[in-house]
Amino acid sequence: MSGKSTTKRPWRKELKKQQRKRRRRKEAVARDLRLEEEEAHNLKDPAYQQLLQQQVQLEEEQKRAAEKRHAEEEEIWLRRDLLAQREFRLKQQQRTALEAAEVAKRIKQAEELAAKEAEQRRRHEEHEKSKAAAAAEFEQMMECMENFLNNDGPPPAELRRVVESRPNQNLCILYERTNCCRYGAPCVNNHRRPLLSNIIVVRHFFMHPLLEVEQHKEYANADGSLELSEQDLREAYEDFFEDVLPELEEFGYILNFRAVRNVLRHMRGHVFVEYVDERSALKAFIKLQRRYYAGRQLNVEFSCIKSWRSAICGM
Repeated sequence: MSGKSTTKRPWRKELKKQQRKRRRRKEAVARDLRLEEEEAHNLKDPAYQQLLQQQVQLEEEQKRAAEKRHAEEEEIWLRRDLLAQREFRLKQQQRTALEAAEVAKRIKQAEELAAKEAEQRRRHEEHEKSKAAAAAEFEQMMECMENFLNNDGPPPAELRRVVESRPNQNLCILYERTNCCRYGAPCVNNHRRPLLSNIIVVRHFFMHPLLEVEQHKEYANADGSLELSEQDLREAYEDFFEDVLPELEEFGYILNFRAVRNVLRHMRGHVFVEYVDERSALKAFIKLQRRYYAGRQLNVEFSCIKSWRSAICGM
């Protein structure tokens, strides 16, 4: 075996390391010097100087472009922010306006409801007052009527009054002549009716199928009108007359008993009874009011007929 040892000594390893380090440092210094010399040489070259200027200009242009792009982006962002703020303010104003309009609507509705309720209360109070006044007036009138019936002498002044439907309007000529009006209570003219008279009218008292045909008999096509004749109507009226006359005569002596032959709805079947005095008519008015005949409730009123010839067409 050889006598050489394979183990390296530590100081030799460290020496080689230091040598490599000095060599690298020397190479780096030489490279830096070479680069400085090349840079110095290049600086003396006009083409290289022009290239450097071009690079500087390019960097400045890129920098200005970047700054311009940044400014444009910032301006766009600011515009978007302003638009967003404006849109937010508009929406907030619209929302505020809608809320104010809703509040005003609710206030108006509440005011209208309160006014409506107040008007309803006022009408109800007026209606109650009018009912109470009418009831008091009716009681007073009935008391006057009772006193007039129980005592001798002329009727009191309270019963001489005339009730008017529309005091400030023109008189209804048809009602004045016949005590009937095709328009009834809604008529725009004035209807005058006495509180006491020696004539009473019982509306729709005598009814017959021939009176319910509101057209001329020549054009009537209803089977009932074809089967019935004027003789049937005459016989029915005579039976009606013999049936009701005795009861009506119980209240007093009758001067006239007349029925309306007209077929118009507002006049058909009306019966006028004229007594010799007002006391007899008042008895009939009180006793017949609200009674029933032939299944219908009687409607009795005092009448102010002035001329039988122009008022009715009797049978």
